[in-house]
Amino acid sequence: MKKSFLLSCMLVASLSKLSAQGVINVQDSISTNTHWTCDNQYLLKGYVYVTSGSTLTIDPGVIIKGDKNTKGALIVERGAKIMAMGTATSPIIFTSNEDAGNRTYGDWGGVILCGKAPVNWNAGFSTVEGGPRSLYGGTDIHDNSGELHYVRIEFGGIAFSPNNEVNGLTFCGVGDGTSVDHIQVSYSGDDSYEWFGGNVNAKYLVAFAGWDDDFDTDNGYQGKNQFVVGLRDPYAADQSGSKAFESDSYQSGTYTGSPVDNTKLTMPVFSNCTVIGPMVSPTSTAFDPQYVAAAQIRRGSALSILNSIFAGYPCGLLIDESSASFGSTVANIGSGELQFRNNIISGTSSTGGFQKDIVFVKDGARSLTPTTSNADTTSTGTDWSTLASVAGPWTWLTGAANANKIYSTEQTGVRLGNPFNLTNPGMVPTSTSPVVYATWKGNNGATTYTFNPTLPISYDTTGDSVNYNVPGVAPNFTTTKASNSFFTRTNYVGAFAGTGSTSDNWMKGWCEFDPNNADYTGNCYVAPNTTAVSTIGMSTVGAAKVFPNPAYDKATVLLNVKQAGDVKITVLDMSGKAVMEVFNGHSNSGDMSVDFSTSNLSNGLYVISIQSDRKVKTLKLSVIK
Repeated sequence: MKKSFLLSCMLVASLSKLSAQGVINVQDSISTNTHWTCDNQYLLKGYVYVTSGSTLTIDPGVIIKGDKNTKGALIVERGAKIMAMGTATSPIIFTSNEDAGNRTYGDWGGVILCGKAPVNWNAGFSTVEGGPRSLYGGTDIHDNSGELHYVRIEFGGIAFSPNNEVNGLTFCGVGDGTSVDHIQVSYSGDDSYEWFGGNVNAKYLVAFAGWDDDFDTDNGYQGKNQFVVGLRDPYAADQSGSKAFESDSYQSGTYTGSPVDNTKLTMPVFSNCTVIGPMVSPTSTAFDPQYVAAAQIRRGSALSILNSIFAGYPCGLLIDESSASFGSTVANIGSGELQFRNNIISGTSSTGGFQKDIVFVKDGARSLTPTTSNADTTSTGTDWSTLASVAGPWTWLTGAANANKIYSTEQTGVRLGNPFNLTNPGMVPTSTSPVVYATWKGNNGATTYTFNPTLPISYDTTGDSVNYNVPGVAPNFTTTKASNSFFTRTNYVGAFAGTGSTSDNWMKGWCEFDPNNADYTGNCYVAPNTTAVSTIGMSTVGAAKVFPNPAYDKATVLLNVKQAGDVKITVLDMSGKAVMEVFNGHSNSGDMSVDFSTSNLSNGLYVISIQSDRKVKTLKLSVIK
């Protein structure tokens, strides 16, 4: 296996020889199909490009380090793919090549995916920020840049200059044929995640202790994201003003933002987010003053945030109405393209005499210090007063149609476990949180009922309201932005359920909240307190695939068995629970084909587990009906 891998590496432009320590130095271009395995670690030196027509496959547990001296970065160019197939017990690690205890922000460049999906640049494409040569953009909304599953990206991200930055994980014109879930970006030297156009979708994203923004959306990005976490270090913020969400549609060189054409708007949807800022209390001063807001929506953006929790930011929602050349953010509110519904805002700053749950500014005025009033009263041109359907920022935020809830503090209101803890964050709601708890009297007033978080929401009040089941703060998946089949219809707002099950915390095991001291000396990473099953070697089972993918009513697993023996094929959901046994028996050597029905599987992403001789190979399968 190693010999064949090294032979393929010799075909790559400048892939250095294997060092005695089992570290492969990777530089310049990867221009043939390449497979990174746990036999080695990999060191990115300078910009490393996966070129068009090539696929980089990375096994579970592989450790890839970015060289600090050359600011190594991995760029997957248009027409190329990355297949980074980590697992909950063996996530793939991208990290600094510095020793434990010496790692810090911006040690290396980060990971960049480039696709052929639409962007709103006038030319229809652009060049990646930060120095890479790569172009992005096109016309294929279903463009496929590969898969990222259970991947950690740590200490990347470099801000060379304003608007010339490399982030922890960057999506440039990436299409929705790309599959992304269970990603943690930590200690990024710029934004944790940034999207430049495209429409890639993702679930289970974690941004931890980033420097600038957690989730930055630009250039016509129109994807969907669910189950999203942001947690900040109070003393690390950027001079540009740090936010959990920052969103822009237009800038110099892009579409002008005509109000009659929304096709080039930045209008992604985020649902079920839990975003924790730097302020443990509204009167706290123990944080970097460059923190700004939980979300800043500006320059004609139509970012929608639904069913989410925001806690501990100086300002909650900052609406920034830019000049006409950048479109109208407020007009997007009036048209319903920008929605902020069924959210909780808690613990915003009370300095200056009022809670800053929402602030409206014009042309960026006071956007870095939104502390003097809820709205600019001296602004001219387009502002809230020009919209008959919107009576003002506070009225809009708290109106019945939007169903947002305001709490003065997280501790007395939202009541999550321990959300401000930076080493062991407790994001799951406690048993008394309004996210998972409420009581009400039956119709006869004699019986008191309590919300059951293990059951679906029900507004049925017939009889004695025995079927009624609604938490204190309920989500809504019937709005125009939330009804898409991509979204899992939860009975809770925020990123975590509160049923009391250990599976409620989907970050457990594969996430790392002390990456500076993590041990990355081995060649195959196994998450602490877990037991990873090794990958099947080529001597036992060779090539394996599942098709069609996505599957509709049936699918086929095709694999090559190198050595006769027992084989078990199981379908798992994304929590690791077995939902279907496809095959369990003896197989002779040779090609093996197993058909199975997907008719009883819900829409979503599944793992095909192929076990043999106490080893396992995993494939991902998407089911769409």
